[in-house]
Amino acid sequence: MTTVSATLTRYLDSKTPGYDLIEHGYTTSAVASAYASHLPLREVAKAVVLHDQDHYVMAVIPAMNRLVVSEVEQLLGRRLVLAKESELAPLFRDCEPGAIPALGQPFGLELVWDESLSGDRDIYIEAGDHRHLVHLNHDQFMALMRNRRHGPISCAPEEVWDLNRL
Repeated sequence: MTTVSATLTRYLDSKTPGYDLIEHGYTTSAVASAYASHLPLREVAKAVVLHDQDHYVMAVIPAMNRLVVSEVEQLLGRRLVLAKESELAPLFRDCEPGAIPALGQPFGLELVWDESLSGDRDIYIEAGDHRHLVHLNHDQFMALMRNRRHGPISCAPEEVWDLNRL
């Protein structure tokens, strides 16, 4: 049986009570969760985990986008690589593989986020399992992102080709 991450639940209960849980059929990606929940893709945020030699960093971007690692590197001033799936289980012990919540703080990770998320009325994130999304309103999301670095760190998938030509 799948369960919502207790780590995430404790954090949200202490930082932003009043959030909602949205239940949906089993999915294996943030994009599929958006479709299953009949939500706009731009309002569902996904987590991408990177690291340097010493630290892990979570980048939070719209589910429909691709992370631009060079933008995160510029924002943080250091070289980063994508974390392998095998590296994630110890970081997110009470989450199912592939259902990582797009909040690094409860898991002790540095966080950066795509500034395009600040324009949405609602944001939804994975809840640590494959059957729930956490719904945050704009003010709740912005409060959780306060004092976290942000910038244009993602792009639409069709723009990735153009970035590779630079």
